[in-house]
Formats: sequence, C-alpha cells, structure tokens
Amino acid sequence: MHFPSNISAELAEEVGWHIGDGSMNFYKNREKIKGFYQLRGHIEDDKEHYEKRIKPLFEKLFGIKLSIREMPSTRVVGFQIWNNDLVNFKKNLGLPLGNKYHVAIPKSFLSKTGLKKSVVRGIFDTDGGIFLEKKNKKLYPRVYITTISLELSEQLLKVFNEMNLRATRYSQLYDKHFNRRRSYIITIRGIEMFHKFIKEISPKNPKHMRKYQFFLNSQNL
Repeated sequence: MHFPSNISAELAEEVGWHIGDGSMNFYKNREKIKGFYQLRGHIEDDKEHYEKRIKPLFEKLFGIKLSIREMPSTRVVGFQIWNNDLVNFKKNLGLPLGNKYHVAIPKSFLSKTGLKKSVVRGIFDTDGGIFLEKKNKKLYPRVYITTISLELSEQLLKVFNEMNLRATRYSQLYDKHFNRRRSYIITIRGIEMFHKFIKEISPKNPKHMRKYQFFLNSQNL
C-alpha cells in the first residue's frame, strides 16, 4: 500500500467520497487496536459507481486491490479495510474518526478551484441527488446534498456561491431510535443552474447522469 504525496484532483474526489459514504476509527481486533476504514453506498443505485469509478481510482491512489461486495442484509455495497496507516493518513488530512457530525472539507482541498470541484463531485456522487418535479407539464430540476454537519453545509454554500451556482439551505430533524439529529440540505434549483452544476461539477455516478439525460430528453418532447 502507498499514499499520495501531493494534493491532487483525484485525491480530492476520494476525500469527497469519504465525506459522503465513508467512516473510520480504531477498534480492537484480535487483541490489538487497529485502524478500520469503510466506504458504503446503496446496493442498487451506487453499485455501478463503486465498480467503475471508486474501485479503480482508489486502487490507483493507494496501491491496494479492492473487493467490492454487496451486503443484502443492510442494502449496501462497498468495501472495508483494516489498516492503521490508511486511517492515520486520512486523519492527517483532516478527516474525523468516529461520527461525522462535524465533518468538513479539509482546508488544503479548498485552495484551488479544481480541487473544490473535485471534492464537491465526490460528495455529490455519494451523498447527493437529483429530484425532477413536474411543474406546468414540464420537469423542474433540483440538485441537493444532505449532511448532518453544519460546518460542511456552510462550506458547500460558500463554494457554490464562488462558482455562481445559486444555492439555498434548509434543515430538518430526523428521529431514529429516539436520537434526534438535525440534517442540512443544500439545494440548487432551476434549469439554468442545473445545467451549470452538471457542467462545473461533472458528476461521475451513473445514476446522476442517467437522470440528467432523462431530463434532457424530456425537454425535447
């Protein structure tokens, strides 16, 4: 296993995946404390993205062979790695151990426009979505990213503003097993902004691009 020596657009996208779908910590394993990292998405919606984009790029960045596995009981697809060096590398980048209530884009990935776009792409491809609403017999698009981190939501609003992408934010409470947690939804609305978002961010998750193509086809009817 090896680790990137420079901050690159590819590493920025991988950091975005981590912010969206990843988690890590140190746990007891066979009487030793070991670093554990996992990345998991939806078993159906994200499988192609994991196999065609995440797997090859992760292997290139870290020099490790991955086995993408489906976990039907939890409806997820992804991989997990026990490796102290990987967890420490990510921790040193500025990514948190344990829960992601305060996860944020590390400052080193906000220094250049290209890095910002790549990290947002990674976040959107794992934690974002596109909703097409019927309005006046036409489809009205809405792009969104959901997070439980207030700091991340503020960063995304700032990045979108810098790209001249009009974004808004609202919050709502989720109640799961009596543990109320507030989530923040960053939204970009409208046809003009939808096209601009796709052009600027260039999503790589096939489910997003299929929905974008569906929208384009609907405009020509």
